[in-house]
Amino acid sequence: MHINVHTHIFTLRTVLSREAVRVMAQRLTDRGVPDLLVRALARVLERLLDRPEVLNEQELLARLLGELRQVSGFDRFVQDNLSRVPFNVVIRGDALERLPLETLRSALDQLTSAMAPEDDPRGRPFDIVATLRLAMKGTITEVADELLDQLEPEDAIVALMMDIRAEDEPERDLRNFRLQIEGTREAALQRPGRVLPFFAVHPGRPEHFALMREGIESGAFLGVKLYPSLGYEIGSPELRRVYAFCIEADVPVLLHCSHGGFYRDKSFVDYCDPRNWDEVLAGELENLRVCFAHFGGWDSLGTPGGLAEGTWGGTILRLMRERPAVYTDLAFHTDQIHDPAAEDHYFRTLAGLLDEDRLSRRILFGSDSWLLRMEMTEALFWRYFREKMSEVDFRKIAVRGPRSFLGFPEEGGGGETTPKPRANLQRHLDFLTRHASQVGAYPTAWVQQLTGVTFEAEREPADWRRQSVPARAIYALAREYMSGSQRNGGYAAGRDLRLRDLRYWDPRDPNFEGQTCLGLARDLVGACEDHGDYAHGWDRNRAIERLHEVFRQGEKTLVKVAGLLDMIFHFDRAMV
Repeated sequence: MHINVHTHIFTLRTVLSREAVRVMAQRLTDRGVPDLLVRALARVLERLLDRPEVLNEQELLARLLGELRQVSGFDRFVQDNLSRVPFNVVIRGDALERLPLETLRSALDQLTSAMAPEDDPRGRPFDIVATLRLAMKGTITEVADELLDQLEPEDAIVALMMDIRAEDEPERDLRNFRLQIEGTREAALQRPGRVLPFFAVHPGRPEHFALMREGIESGAFLGVKLYPSLGYEIGSPELRRVYAFCIEADVPVLLHCSHGGFYRDKSFVDYCDPRNWDEVLAGELENLRVCFAHFGGWDSLGTPGGLAEGTWGGTILRLMRERPAVYTDLAFHTDQIHDPAAEDHYFRTLAGLLDEDRLSRRILFGSDSWLLRMEMTEALFWRYFREKMSEVDFRKIAVRGPRSFLGFPEEGGGGETTPKPRANLQRHLDFLTRHASQVGAYPTAWVQQLTGVTFEAEREPADWRRQSVPARAIYALAREYMSGSQRNGGYAAGRDLRLRDLRYWDPRDPNFEGQTCLGLARDLVGACEDHGDYAHGWDRNRAIERLHEVFRQGEKTLVKVAGLLDMIFHFDRAMV
């Protein structure tokens, strides 16, 4: 079993706020995405903030191109690049959402090729669109599946929550964060042993300690995630209380530690400086298990002076050698790929460090997906490191090191010896055991071996559970229009039925649009109004208008309609 210790499976829905949009736009700019495209993407996200919805690729591209032509400076760009933008008519036309997917793809490709230097490997438009599509999935489990499907069946990912706290939107912010907690917990039950969650702590959130403690003590979460550049110093009394709890409960901590990534203000990047930890990792906190993510940045390994004294990489290396439980990971190390000399230096340096007995379990494999998707897929990142490293060294960073950090049983091998799972991992095993009769898939071998329990994969999919109001509502409505064989397939099979495969869908009927589809939209809205309130940006008329369009087009499956309903309404139990 290989383990990726640094992934994100939260959905945009569970973090989206105006502050999050600003922070994400800044990261895109820092990664070299053209300014016009960044501003258009920000407008798309702001619209979703005002009226949440799950978009497929065609809808996303149409909205992106539609917003792009509204961005200040776009008309001038088109005039200056007429010879390079043959899709001028397309992007100036109406009803973009009705254009074929390939036409929309070609339009975006031509536009962004004219915007960005051809030799810049970063910020490629379809990688950005693929990233957004992944982040816009209806549930956190779906995001996890997107990553897990690229790995071997026994491989696992550490799922790091994200808390981009929005002080000016407290009600929506807390609701979204609770949805993220619930969805991450659900993903761990849906994919037992393969999704290992870490709880995000932001000390500016008034409820941070109580929420963290509940998540850790329940066993749903194995560790704690920090992101200091989002606006907090790591030596504050609030965080020292968190560290003390982590020592008491034997919980590992992973924190962002590079000059890139998200930041609330440029000046806050230095809050990630590993030198700040010299005073923290002392006395009673000396044995705190802590991983400095990103090794301070790819250049720590990829440049000749990257590990020099005083650099972030050099400081992390010193802490690993001086402290008993300090780790680092290699998440989002991609820049060396484009420079053969840097790449050679990177892997020679890494191999040398892994030869040191004390460091052989301290350097961990991580990808930073889904954010990594801005540049490459999860599978490609794994393959790249496997091809560049010896099998022995890759096993050190993807098996031995992660097992040590996470608290797996280990026997000998030059590191800490633990004959049984450490407390944080044992709590997670107990959590899975309590739900043994209701998991979404059969657990990985290590879970079954350490629990000795028989599990039953009887849990319904996260996006199609019978207790979900929107799933029940659309299924009940659709069942009236199913064929006999479709009904015989039962509730589970109904999940993937397309609307146009139901008997109502007959565009040749003169009453199809104005009576049939509109009536279905009204009935479905009425059924949901009895169980939930409208989400921000939605009301009865807008909901009916959107669902009328959905029934008329007939392209969505029942589960996608349920996901849309979950965006339109606030139900007691959301689909996350």
